[in-house]
Amino acid sequence: MIFKEIYEEYSQSVYRFCLSLVGNPDEAEELMQETFYRAFLAADRFEGRSTVYTWLCQIGKNAWLKECRRRRRYGELPAGGSAAVDTAPSPEEWSIVQDEYARVRRAIFRLEEPYKDVFVLHMFGGLPLKEIAQAHGKSESWARVSYYRAKQKIIQEAKG
Repeated sequence: MIFKEIYEEYSQSVYRFCLSLVGNPDEAEELMQETFYRAFLAADRFEGRSTVYTWLCQIGKNAWLKECRRRRRYGELPAGGSAAVDTAPSPEEWSIVQDEYARVRRAIFRLEEPYKDVFVLHMFGGLPLKEIAQAHGKSESWARVSYYRAKQKIIQEAKG
């Protein structure tokens, strides 16, 4: 399969994954383009141990994490998405929602591997735990336990 065909087949799915990470359509488009650029550069290293979609999501997740680290280093806040709402929240409500959203994002970012990887790929990428387990060379029950533990750590840290 040539790279153009890969892009045509997976670009919309990868875009949705990127959008779930960054929450902003313009930044999701940039992240998707960065993902395919990095995939193109690394195409000869794709071993086929996972699906192409899993591989692309992993590249996108790593690019997003790199950008988050860069922003944190330079004092910028990570991009935050906003869900469409029927009624506009008050400034106070909006502030509370944004604070909670930021706490959850920080908790996800602070997860250690493999919890972060399993959580992000399953929650935001929509990848089945079975595929994630295969990509890590582990069992599906390992992926389920890792996902559960990641959720518990996020809840615990976000509350604190």
